[in-house]
Amino acid sequence: MKGTFMLGIDVELAWGRVHRNRIDIPKITRISRNVRGILDDLFKLLETYQIPVTWSILGHLVLDHCERGENHLPHPDMPRPKYSWFKGDWYQHDPCTNVKAHPAWYGKDLVDRIVEYVEESKLPHEIGCHSFSHQQFGDPGCGKELARAEIEKCLELMKVEYGIVPRVFTFPRTYVGHVTVLKELGFIAFADVPPKLYPCLRLEKTASNRLKRYFSLMAQLLSYYLLYPPHVVIPMRSLQGLWSFPVCLGYGKKPLIPLELVTFKALQGIKRAAQEGKTFSMYTHLRNLGETRTCFRELRKTLSYVDGKRKEGKLEVKTMSEVVVERYDVHWNNT
Repeated sequence: MKGTFMLGIDVELAWGRVHRNRIDIPKITRISRNVRGILDDLFKLLETYQIPVTWSILGHLVLDHCERGENHLPHPDMPRPKYSWFKGDWYQHDPCTNVKAHPAWYGKDLVDRIVEYVEESKLPHEIGCHSFSHQQFGDPGCGKELARAEIEKCLELMKVEYGIVPRVFTFPRTYVGHVTVLKELGFIAFADVPPKLYPCLRLEKTASNRLKRYFSLMAQLLSYYLLYPPHVVIPMRSLQGLWSFPVCLGYGKKPLIPLELVTFKALQGIKRAAQEGKTFSMYTHLRNLGETRTCFRELRKTLSYVDGKRKEGKLEVKTMSEVVVERYDVHWNNT
């Protein structure tokens, strides 16, 4: 049995940072402008090595502007989380301007180009949902009402603007929660938490969480320098008609780890998937590719290796929904 390679690209820009106390606005703005500059090169790279992608798009990036409501809050129609570790309003960084003034917070021009590419490409790319504002679905402060509102808002924007109905979901920070809502809204698959060696996802500022995160990050660091291969996986049934795909590797710049070691681990995972007939699922963010040209160059090496294994007849390249539809005969109504 051939192995499978899956590539996911999260499209979120500055919204991937809103759970943090500080955001380096000048840096993320520079990266967001760079992302727009390398997009055509990325499309060419995917076409060269024939790599279909699951593009997980954050709903707020579908907007080209937004305004404050009567109460002076951004998006007053959206429910707010009740996170114990977060102070202030979730949308406090939203500038409520437009894509020209703040390209890190709005991205309709970016999403337009991705959707146009996906529709014109002969590769079976797919568009996935990444919520509306990057809430932490696995946190107790994110209730079911908020989770549903986040997903429905993203689905509404994708349907109205592009006529697209995403049926795969990527949880922000891969912090899984409220999977029953995914089932209720017609999703067939989602990216799941990586197996083992993964930092504690809880953001509550407790001694226990700090220790878990510290030791897990140290284990990850050692795994890179000791050249341990990453896990390869088999998709699992989460609920009837809903499948989970554990992420095997987050690709991009990491603290204290040279990017070349990240690439080496990716190549190990691809080789292992081909040998064992399992799946190696890798994801990255557009901002990773916009931060440094080195990341783009290393990604090229990785995709070239994937293409070589496929030509050897040992590997196939699939999107998340392709695996579900072809292997597990799960389908959906695209309306």
